[in-house]
Amino acid sequence: MNTELYLAKRILPHKDTANISKPIVNIAIIAIALGLAVMIVSVSVIIGFKSTISDKIFGFSSHIQIVNFDTNTSYESVPISKDSILVKSIKTIPDVVHVQTFATKPGIIKVNNAVKGVIVKGIDNSFNTSFFQNHKIDGSMVTFPDTITDRVLVSKQIADLLQLHTGESFIITFVPNESSKKPRKRRFVISGIYQTNLQEIDSRFILADIRHIQALNNWENNQISGYEVFLDSHKKLQKNKQLIQDEVGYDIGPDVQRLKVQTLQEVMPQIFDWLALLDMNAWVIIILMVLVAGMNMITGLLVIILEKTMNIGILKTLGIENVRIQKIFLYIGAMLIGKGMLWGNIIGISLCVIQMYFKVIPLDPATYFMSYIPIYISVPAILALNVGTLILTVGMLLLPSFIISKISPAQAIRFE
Repeated sequence: MNTELYLAKRILPHKDTANISKPIVNIAIIAIALGLAVMIVSVSVIIGFKSTISDKIFGFSSHIQIVNFDTNTSYESVPISKDSILVKSIKTIPDVVHVQTFATKPGIIKVNNAVKGVIVKGIDNSFNTSFFQNHKIDGSMVTFPDTITDRVLVSKQIADLLQLHTGESFIITFVPNESSKKPRKRRFVISGIYQTNLQEIDSRFILADIRHIQALNNWENNQISGYEVFLDSHKKLQKNKQLIQDEVGYDIGPDVQRLKVQTLQEVMPQIFDWLALLDMNAWVIIILMVLVAGMNMITGLLVIILEKTMNIGILKTLGIENVRIQKIFLYIGAMLIGKGMLWGNIIGISLCVIQMYFKVIPLDPATYFMSYIPIYISVPAILALNVGTLILTVGMLLLPSFIISKISPAQAIRFE
């Protein structure tokens, strides 16, 4: 029989007994419940927010790009030649789920007295349309017949700015790479309109037939800006970058096609630096909530010790060591913390489930890149929060438990 646990259950304040410590203990339990609930909701929102933003970025731009070694940060790319053998070898890598070709070229649209700079992203039949199918709000996707098509997919932001609708046409002016040549114009027809609510995508990109980019740049039919490689998880970027680099090769001599393998984090570091700041916010919230809950429990346990001073004196008179008495009160603290954590989990998870399925709290897409607060309930994260909260708060209770060793049995028994 665990004597300390038995005595802790007897000493623990109950509903049917009048104790000075009851309201203070209840406040401590409420603080733990609310603190854990806030931590669960905060972590679920941050994970959901990062997951949603990451899925949008990777869904549009892929996880890894293979481009010409001389390509810089501009969208006027240096071409490479298609290599079907290279594509087949990359597809044999276990984590690779899709490989597609692309080409980009900047241009300027002037319609209805509005001027807008855009990036035309050329695509072909290898393009995976699932991302844009999920974010298309009007019209249809671009298809690729045997002859070049002038149908394009534009964002709602660009369409609204230029006051254009599905089926309407507009002209894009392209500035040539060579300064001696005149700007060239192409007329396009809007096939569909998409909306990702991600400013980096919606404010810039138009999807068009890759043959337009090849013609404007005077490229051959087998020349492209590069390959986009999609993985089954964004957590495996560096590992697969190395594997793809091994397939591409390291030879950069004059007689070979010089290729560069780069992850999306390297192409768009500012977005991922911004997402990394969210982790810091989560840690600040967790630390503050644990400190508040711990301080409340310290106060509650001190009041219980003060209220049970006579009991402590009797236990010491019976010859029970200080360590065992401290253990009794640590059991009391752990049971109270456990009660608070139970309610905290119920409240926190319930709020997350309600928001996940009913989306009761909306957001401004222009500011937050999404129309509602995203939630992702991570079981490992919730378990880690529970274990961490229990260990830290019980550890903080060691400090008030040491007061027990200072209590004199003779004075404690006379204590009123």
